[in-house]
Amino acid sequence: MLLASLAAGALGLVAAPGLTRRGLAQLDHEGRYSAVAVRVAAVVGVCAGAVAVTAAHRTGSWYWLPGLLVWAVILVSAGLCDASVQRIPTPLVRTGATAVVALMCVAGFGARDWRGWASSVIASIAAASILALCWRFAGAGFGDVRIAAFGGLGLGHTTQRGLLLALSGFTILLTAQALWTLARTKDRTATVALGPALAIGFLIAAAA
Repeated sequence: MLLASLAAGALGLVAAPGLTRRGLAQLDHEGRYSAVAVRVAAVVGVCAGAVAVTAAHRTGSWYWLPGLLVWAVILVSAGLCDASVQRIPTPLVRTGATAVVALMCVAGFGARDWRGWASSVIASIAAASILALCWRFAGAGFGDVRIAAFGGLGLGHTTQRGLLLALSGFTILLTAQALWTLARTKDRTATVALGPALAIGFLIAAAA
């Protein structure tokens, strides 16, 4: 597991900054990619790699690691883009979803664990449905629906404890974001990016 953690952390260290930059370029905001953003993306990428290894270890089969690693790194990259410009790069999420679904099909076949694969699909549909309601009635962006659908793909082997911790983490982080935004702008109607909180919540659910 130590070797897998080191390899996944190294891949996250390299991939997350590159994918974040690509996502911002897709949104025509590559100019927002500062040296500080590169460092933040690198640190977050290492954390994403660690989450992928932890989640794969729980499944009992390393077949799941490639898909979970791609999922975690793209998830945090999309979240960082949203934190920067309050938009989700659709091409990045769409391409990532295609890759993750393919890798998880391979994992389900290799590990003979189609229940885990089916649970991932169900989690994706459930998360997207919840955010779709928020989009329709609570002012969330449709990009948040996309990142929720993508985030659900990594929850095929999550636990009830993980879901509860994820919900708590999401609520705490979103509240902190809202308070910080209010203190900074003095505007109660200012929008808050849901992407970072969603990404962290999904990572907690997958690893806890």
